[in-house]
Amino acid sequence: MKTTNGNGSNGYLKRHGLIKVQQLTRATIDAIFAAAHQMKDGNYDSQALRGRLMVTLFYEPSTRTRLSHEIAMVNLGGTVISTDNARVFSSAAKGETLGDSFRVIGGYGPDIIVVRYDRKSELEEAQKQAGVPIINAGDGTGQHPTQALLDLFTIKEKFGRIEGLHIVMAGDLKNGRTVRSLCYLIAKHFPGNVIHLVSPGPAKMKEDVKAYLRKHDVEFDEAENLDDVLPVIDVLYQTRVQDERYKKSPDLLAKVRQANKRLIIGPAALDQMKKEAIIMHPLPRVDEIEKSVDADPRAWYFRQAQNGLFVRMALLKMILG
Repeated sequence: MKTTNGNGSNGYLKRHGLIKVQQLTRATIDAIFAAAHQMKDGNYDSQALRGRLMVTLFYEPSTRTRLSHEIAMVNLGGTVISTDNARVFSSAAKGETLGDSFRVIGGYGPDIIVVRYDRKSELEEAQKQAGVPIINAGDGTGQHPTQALLDLFTIKEKFGRIEGLHIVMAGDLKNGRTVRSLCYLIAKHFPGNVIHLVSPGPAKMKEDVKAYLRKHDVEFDEAENLDDVLPVIDVLYQTRVQDERYKKSPDLLAKVRQANKRLIIGPAALDQMKKEAIIMHPLPRVDEIEKSVDADPRAWYFRQAQNGLFVRMALLKMILG
């Protein structure tokens, strides 16, 4: 990665924000995790970002990602301006391009923009037009960098390491931006893990991610059911079927949903898993994890969601502090 100030990806983040996980170095990830641990313990300056303004612009629905970014900013003394359902209630509904929107918003003088968009690979151009750092809060079927960071933070919190683990990613892997970003980060920075990609046939992980895993010599396999891997895994990362990505293919959606029933996590799956394993999910869940699982100590998905607040606080502090 090229930078102009010799400050590695930290300098890049300060100028551009975080749009792709490939922008992160291992040193930056470690720094974010160290700060997040401190913040989770209550050790942070509640006025660190006083006078700083964050705009949140979400073109797709969000609960956890949006609120955790906004609360993170407020916890650090910053100010937030937000808009609901930007796809409908912003000038995008009138046909304005993303670039034009961000050129205007950047001209209003925010310090950072957090954006969720419904199409991938357009946020880098938006950042150039805005001229301020952007955090990608999910771009269609592209990436979700802050989710990948909080996922890894949660794994490290449990095991004390992100190495030598068997990690299952299950569900709609074709359309899941969270699993794509997580694969990229693990492959590039955390060697020695084995990844099991488990999905219905029509929802298999796309070839670009698998090529990236091969490039970085990551051991992985693919399957359509969990039975063979449940006894050996350390992390079960479950995801929902991305219904919104199948609007033009209702028959395919029905096929994927039917096949995905084989991946539902319930008491039978728990019986096959190791006692020290954990179950994760980026949420929201639909029916892929039964409610009865919530009481099991291996259910870490709500703790995972809470960790998003502290990781995002650390990231905002790194970019704006």
